[in-house]
Amino acid sequence: MKVASIITVGSEIVEGIIVNTNAKFLSERLTEIGVKVKKIIAVDDNLDDIVEAINQVVNISDIVVLSGGLGPTEDDKTREAVATALGRRLVLDEALKDSIRKRLSKYHKYVAANNDRQAMIIDGAKVIANEVGSAPGQMINHDGKVIILLPGPPQELVPMFEKVLNQLKFDQEFTTLSLLFFGIPEAVLDEKIVNFSPDPSIKIATQASYGDGIRVRFTCPKQDRRKIEELATKLVSETKEHFIGFGGMTLEQAVVKTLRENKKTLSVAESCTGGMISSRIINVPGASEVFLGGVVAYDNSVKKNLLKVSDDILERYGAVSEQCVLQMAQGVKRLTNSDIALSVSGIAGPSGGSDEKPVGTVFLCIVGDDHEEIVRLFYPQERNVFRMRVSGYGLYLIWKHLNYMV
Repeated sequence: MKVASIITVGSEIVEGIIVNTNAKFLSERLTEIGVKVKKIIAVDDNLDDIVEAINQVVNISDIVVLSGGLGPTEDDKTREAVATALGRRLVLDEALKDSIRKRLSKYHKYVAANNDRQAMIIDGAKVIANEVGSAPGQMINHDGKVIILLPGPPQELVPMFEKVLNQLKFDQEFTTLSLLFFGIPEAVLDEKIVNFSPDPSIKIATQASYGDGIRVRFTCPKQDRRKIEELATKLVSETKEHFIGFGGMTLEQAVVKTLRENKKTLSVAESCTGGMISSRIINVPGASEVFLGGVVAYDNSVKKNLLKVSDDILERYGAVSEQCVLQMAQGVKRLTNSDIALSVSGIAGPSGGSDEKPVGTVFLCIVGDDHEEIVRLFYPQERNVFRMRVSGYGLYLIWKHLNYMV
């Protein structure tokens, strides 16, 4: 089984300024193709520290992936560190330098000379083209090891790493099957899996996320793929209303996909989530085919004037109520002429709650042509965790409506 190590470079990571999402992505993708991730190391923008990290993992890994430190500034030391650790020279690639300068000149009147640093290539390395940013990646075969250098911004790193995976041909000894669930406790899923008495050769891992649901991953030797497929079939058959999809499917992708399949359009009226549901939907390519629009009705005046929530409803029941979300959903459906509408109104806190409706209370409503459903939930957590959970449940409510009510 191939073994990999991941080194993420950047003071902003070790100082806790940003979350190390690159390590998460790289580890997940390597695991999915049957590569065991042995170590993940985060280091500062310091030449000696990066060299030390490389020396620590290169002899125990078949693959070493580094992210970050490939920019044009003085604190970008990854190229120099890898060259030092491997005992190789750095060489200026004139054609690459000209290409980088030409690309940057499209966006900036002045191109600084230090951008040429990005064209410094480790002797013997293969350049990995960067279609999004200016810093190319590099891949080196060194004493039977594969060393991969990638830029730090995720929007650049992700497509470049996918390109590398398509080029590398691994003799995969293990196979993985990933499934996404929502609206069911992690412990309940685990209990169901255990009750199936899975084969001991199957490794089972679950990962819960407030806004995205629960991802279950089955891994087993490649020749036993049938075993995890049978286990997945059993699990899905018992949890149909909670099974969102296989692989890297997300809630928002599942919603857009199902809207397309049913030839339905959607609109959203949001209060406490502040546009988060709409934002997640439009993150999906092609969402414009099915998503007509959203209204952030944060203040009651917008609920009244735009969505036509009545004064009587707001005075008698309040903005956080079944009656209000029903009129919000009806209002945005009427406003956009969509097939389906979702609305949400809640108390994110830390203040604004009452004994009847404490902080964390939220109402969601979905309205179709011949179906209405209102749900009351209680998520007494920090306001942004609350918003994340509510946005996830809102997407789930749309998905469930499309799959079981349309």
